[in-house]
Amino acid sequence: MEFLDEFIRNIVTYLPIYTLASLGIVIGGRAGIFNISGEGAMLAAASAGYLSAVFSGNWYVGFLVSMLMGALFGFLLVFLHEEMKVNQFIIGTSLVILGMGLSDFIYKLVVGIKFYIPDAPPSPEIKVIPDIPILSAFLNQNIVVYFTYIVVILAYYIMYKTRIGIELRAVGEDPKAADVVGINVKMVRYLATIIGSALIGAAGGYLPLVITGTYTPNISSGRGFIAVGIAIFASWRPERTFLGAILFATIESLALQMQVSEIGIPYQFLLMLPFVALLVVMAIFKGKIEFPASIGKPYSRE
Repeated sequence: MEFLDEFIRNIVTYLPIYTLASLGIVIGGRAGIFNISGEGAMLAAASAGYLSAVFSGNWYVGFLVSMLMGALFGFLLVFLHEEMKVNQFIIGTSLVILGMGLSDFIYKLVVGIKFYIPDAPPSPEIKVIPDIPILSAFLNQNIVVYFTYIVVILAYYIMYKTRIGIELRAVGEDPKAADVVGINVKMVRYLATIIGSALIGAAGGYLPLVITGTYTPNISSGRGFIAVGIAIFASWRPERTFLGAILFATIESLALQMQVSEIGIPYQFLLMLPFVALLVVMAIFKGKIEFPASIGKPYSRE
C-alpha cells in the first residue's frame, strides 16, 4: 500500500509539467499557431522563475515570472509569424535554441559559479483531507496541481461551451470564413498563443520551484518536445491532452521508481522510456490524428 501511495503521489506531482505544457500548445494550435518552442520556453521560464523566487523570497513571484517568460516566447512566435510571415517551424526551432542558451546565460550572469546553490522558497501545499492512503495522494498536493485541475476544466469548458471557444476553433479551421463573420483573426491568434505559452512557462517554472527546488542546466530534459507529441496525438483536444499527460506522468514516475529500486537496469535506459513511449503512442494513433486546417499558415486579409 505504501509503495502504491508513493507511486500515485509521484504521478500527480509530475502531472502539471506535461498537462500545462501540452495544453498550452493545444490552445495556440487551435488558433492555427503550432508552437514547437515549448522546450526553449520551459527552460527560459525555469531559470527566470527560479531566480525571481530566490531573490524576492516569494514563491508566487517566481511562478508569475515563469508564466510571463513563457508569454514572451509566445508573443515572439505569433508576432514573427503573423507580421513577418516567417515559417512557424523555423521560428519555433530558433526559439528552442534561444531558450536553451538564455536559460543558462541568465542563471550564470546572476548567480555565477558557486559551491552552494540556494533553494527556491517552498511551494505552498494544500491539504484537503486527512492523510488517507491513495486518496490523499490526489488531493493533498502543491498548489500548482490544483491550478492544473482548474486550467484543464476551464480550457474544456471555454473551448466547447462558449462563444470564445467557437471563435478560437473557427480561426484554426478557416480564418478567412471567421474574418468574414467579424472575428478578429489576428487578435484571437495573439491571445491564444500568448496565453498558451504562459502555461508552457508555468510548466517550466514548476520544475525548479516544486520538483527540484533549484535550477540545473537542461532541467526540462526534453519534456517540452514530449508535450508537442501529446498535443498532436490528442488531436488538439483538452480532455485527451489531460489523459496523455497522465500517461507520460505515469511513465516518468515508473522510471523513477525503477531507478531507486536498483533493479539493475541502466538509468540511461530508464531516461529513454518517455521518448520511446511517445514514438509507440504516435505509431498507434497515427491514423486517428487530426489537425486544425489552418495550423502553420499565416493569414492576411486580401
